[in-house]
Amino acid sequence: MFVMKILVVGDVHGKIEKLKKRIPKEDFDFVIGVGDYAGIDEWYPYIKYTFHLKDRKKAKSPKEFFGKKRFKDLTKKDFESGKRVLLFLDGLGKPGLFVFGNGDDEWYDYPFSKGLMKAKKSIKNFLKKIKNIKEMNYKVRTGKGISFLGFGGYLDISANAKGRDKEWQKRVDKRDEKAERKMNSLVKKLIGKSIFILHYPPQGIFDIIRDKKNPFDGGSSGITFFRKSILKKKPFLVLCGHMEEYQGKKKLGKSLVVNPGEGSKGKFAIVDIDEKKGKVKKVKFLK
Repeated sequence: MFVMKILVVGDVHGKIEKLKKRIPKEDFDFVIGVGDYAGIDEWYPYIKYTFHLKDRKKAKSPKEFFGKKRFKDLTKKDFESGKRVLLFLDGLGKPGLFVFGNGDDEWYDYPFSKGLMKAKKSIKNFLKKIKNIKEMNYKVRTGKGISFLGFGGYLDISANAKGRDKEWQKRVDKRDEKAERKMNSLVKKLIGKSIFILHYPPQGIFDIIRDKKNPFDGGSSGITFFRKSILKKKPFLVLCGHMEEYQGKKKLGKSLVVNPGEGSKGKFAIVDIDEKKGKVKKVKFLK
């Protein structure tokens, strides 16, 4: 039997301490990251501010909210937090793949709206030093008879439409169309058995926001075109994160969807797959 043990980690948000203690005790052959490596608690006042704004057009930018100097200091601290996480995962000494999350601002080029977000030069230089785990935002890689599709980064979700105007919705619709076209182009490149590495969950699976303090509580963070692509292509394994309130596995059509849990709390998953058959043998969750 050709069994590969995959370590799956996500939603670390810069808090790597518990994972550092727990992961080295486990046996695995391959590493997959589903995004949101960077993060600092100092951003939360701004996030809370934007969540509760009644008129989104009057929203301050992070730089305006914190002030130029403090914003610069926080941005540097945020970058260092993500750097520590990726260096730890790379330092495990196993091959692997990773996508970015919506919280990994300026770690990647956002392709669905011109000028909305670009990776900093310092970040691009840092990523060149990562040797064992390969970045695969919006990419397909094939090895050992399995095609891996990676689709991370920021996406618009239906829950975020609350209180928005028609102008905003038009921009979102345009971004969604471009994102779906990109997903479709990647799906066409898949050969044989496949694994999807996503940040956001597919619509209908681990997607409902469960947080009474969140104004979007009860809304969906799931991506409709992910769901459509999964049902059409039938990858034998789908890995996703973003929704930290969940950890577990569910079926979507013939595909097994796994959310490894909130990495910042030391949660992760190890998925045993039969490489030859393209089949999941076992999923172990570390809670």
